[in-house]
Amino acid sequence: MKGETSFLNLFFNALEAHESLLHAETQAIAAQHIDTIESIIAQKEESLKSLLEAKSDIGFDPRENHEADLLIDRVIELQKRNANSFRKLHQKQSSKNSNSEETKPKPLDRRVKSAYSKNLFIPKSRLEF
Repeated sequence: MKGETSFLNLFFNALEAHESLLHAETQAIAAQHIDTIESIIAQKEESLKSLLEAKSDIGFDPRENHEADLLIDRVIELQKRNANSFRKLHQKQSSKNSNSEETKPKPLDRRVKSAYSKNLFIPKSRLEF
């Protein structure tokens, strides 16, 4: 039982760390800091790996724990909101580019789009417990 509690605490720590990254991502998207967004995406990938390892160590479905269930839902909602915000930012940037004389996408825009597209969070494939 004590080991199970320890693993659950590790899971909570990993989930809370991931939530913090999502909040940082929200701010970076709002500020339109592309380099920061890319950096956070890379950190989120590592965070998800840690989170999934912690989940597998628990030995039971973390959704059976009320606190964990609420936190998981909050993390999923944050990710959905960030994905929507990023999509809107990308559309806004695309419309600016199409309205300007130069219609060729900038290398930075392509880099961010490809980074975010590859790492787009899909709840059922990553955190669906």
